Amino acid sequence: MNTASQWRAALAQQVAPHYAFNPQVAAVLLGGSTARGHADRYSDIELGVFWHQPPTDAERQAVANQIPGDLVRLYPYDPAEEVWCDDFLLGRRHPDQAKSGVLLEVVHYTTDFLNRTFDAVLQHANPDPVKQNLIAGVVQGVPLHHSELVQQWKARAASYPDELAIAVVNRYALIDHFWRWEMWLARSSNLMQLYHAFAQVQQQLLHVLLGVNRVYYFGFKWIDVVAAQLRYKPDNLVHRFSQVYQVTPAEGAGELTALVEETYTLVEQQFPEVDVTWLRSVFHYRRPVWDHAPPS
Repeated sequence: MNTASQWRAALAQQVAPHYAFNPQVAAVLLGGSTARGHADRYSDIELGVFWHQPPTDAERQAVANQIPGDLVRLYPYDPAEEVWCDDFLLGRRHPDQAKSGVLLEVVHYTTDFLNRTFDAVLQHANPDPVKQNLIAGVVQGVPLHHSELVQQWKARAASYPDELAIAVVNRYALIDHFWRWEMWLARSSNLMQLYHAFAQVQQQLLHVLLGVNRVYYFGFKWIDVVAAQLRYKPDNLVHRFSQVYQVTPAEGAGELTALVEETYTLVEQQFPEVDVTWLRSVFHYRRPVWDHAPPS
């Protein structure tokens, strides 16, 4: 754990007991780059609080009143993701400079929701990245309260099902309309759309590689960290991803094409039941272009 992670983790350890004091709190977990040990100067502190029953606004406010920092906001319940979020700024750059500290993001879930997420992903092979991200947070997280329960959750997620891997590959491996990079370039050098398309392909490849390697999605903020967890991947993946934007668009498209082909080969080797021939045909399709009306 680097220095930036160590002092952030120390701050989290000071906050966690304020939540752990409530008997309705089942576990508290440090997550994100701090838990993984590679935080930098831009990193926030991520804290997961898991409740036996949904937390009330009063319970969240009671902790906010005790935390030695500036409250940014207690966000309302998000029914779509079944989560409550609180933001704080810990410490101050100067004593009279409010809200100048390091960001602490606290996310609250019920244990029931976590268990349903486990069921959806592990038993029903739901490849939803939001669900996977929650499981990844548990797998990679550092328990700060009730570590025995957290270890049980970690054990449950330790085996990444083959069905989930195939579901992830099937969801992201289809890369169509790649030919449009030429169109964006021809249309007044529309680099905004061109590089947006390149970035979409790269994100799809990372999702596919996570599936091939049976690694839960945990975001793409740190490409080098993601790549380090991939046993099976194209050679020099991180460097080649970067090079796509540092050469001409045509050269970048060529590099991306090579990366797609190499990734498809890995899919063929790991999952012969996936129709990679069809994936390749879709990827290489080029819409016919016309300068004049076709013959009648």
